[in-house]
Amino acid sequence: MKNITKVMMVLIFALAVTACKKDVKPVMDDNNNNNNNNNTNNIPVDTTPVDPSKICCNPEDLTNPQSLLSKRVIYFGYDQATIRSEFREILSLHARYLQENPSARMTVEGHADERGSREYNLALGEKRGYAIANLLRAQGAALGQVSVVSYGEERPESTCSNDSCWSQNRRGVIIYTAQ
Repeated sequence: MKNITKVMMVLIFALAVTACKKDVKPVMDDNNNNNNNNNTNNIPVDTTPVDPSKICCNPEDLTNPQSLLSKRVIYFGYDQATIRSEFREILSLHARYLQENPSARMTVEGHADERGSREYNLALGEKRGYAIANLLRAQGAALGQVSVVSYGEERPESTCSNDSCWSQNRRGVIIYTAQ
């Protein structure tokens, strides 16, 4: 009787362990390589899709002031790398442009205001650049289409020292290197 109880306990335990097992697949990039050491800073992004009825994605739209694709500056809050909701539609259209034009390439420049150390501002500019790049990739841009560079406080848009100037310097700038 004791042997039957022991065998039953082992069988129940084995059944429980195999029932809970999950298959975990590694994340692969476009070249089927493990993507575990990709430097994306793990910034959370909202991947809410843009309204598909919007017409976009001709190279002429990049220079047309009537098009949202001509808007290429994304502003951030003080000490923040979170993309504001007012810029999500612009970035969604840029992602769609990249998706529909596979030869297009862009560089995202991250900038910060003059407050803080040089190292801190370079890191904050990089976080802002990756926040934009991650959102673009989440909405369809290929991994190789978007690169990020941080200038920190080195290239200010405005040089005065008050909140209105500082808010203009807390930005990410999209520059198309190939259309």
